[in-house]
Amino acid sequence: MGEIGQLYAEGRGRTTELVSGLSPEQAAVPVPTCPQWSVHDVVAHLAGVCSDVLAGNIEGVASAPWTAAQVEARRDRSMAELVEEWSTAAPQVEAIAPLFPGRVGTQWVLDMTTHEHDIRCALGAPGARDTEAIGMSVEFLMGGFAATVVRAGLPPIEVRADDQSWVLGGEGSTDLEQLLLGAEPPLNGDVEPEGSVEAPAFEWFRALTGRRSIEQIRAFKWSVDPEPYLQAFTFGPFRPAAAPIVE
Repeated sequence: MGEIGQLYAEGRGRTTELVSGLSPEQAAVPVPTCPQWSVHDVVAHLAGVCSDVLAGNIEGVASAPWTAAQVEARRDRSMAELVEEWSTAAPQVEAIAPLFPGRVGTQWVLDMTTHEHDIRCALGAPGARDTEAIGMSVEFLMGGFAATVVRAGLPPIEVRADDQSWVLGGEGSTDLEQLLLGAEPPLNGDVEPEGSVEAPAFEWFRALTGRRSIEQIRAFKWSVDPEPYLQAFTFGPFRPAAAPIVE
């Protein structure tokens, strides 16, 4: 299956366990980190991604219209039906995940892992915060964060997340699409940073996917003024939450 497929399968198993057996009322609970979606809608998206990949329906992949169509097409399905679809389609995608170009497979795991924790937030069921998928997702997200640091002309900074660390800034690709396809991000261990910022890996994971507010990001352990760097938390589809997210 390969590492990507295995990590996805593990997260899918955890998420399936969370949502299987939910009542319609529980499935309709709003997801604070996806304000337009319920728990049902998030699972509809996850199932829809796998079904769309198998069907070759990848025009506009990962765009808002693409994901919205997945949710709308499954609006009248029960949670059991969504889980059955996901459980049928996902193993087939997990098997071919090593063939995905560049870092598309990592982005796929990132999407699923992000939504696992969105669902956990909505249901008040925290857990699985130290998985390999979290570590892989943080490393992937640092590429986008680093590219934004470079584009903004900010001084290099050392970022620490549990036992991982990177120096962001200096030189490197700032094209997010090229980073997704495998270009080297500006993570430069040979550049002298002008300061550092530290937070648990899970907090970085949530902050870099728009699940933490500016106030929460300021509360990270900064050795420099955080203000110039706050703009770097907006990249691709991600931007800081409008209000603090507590989970």
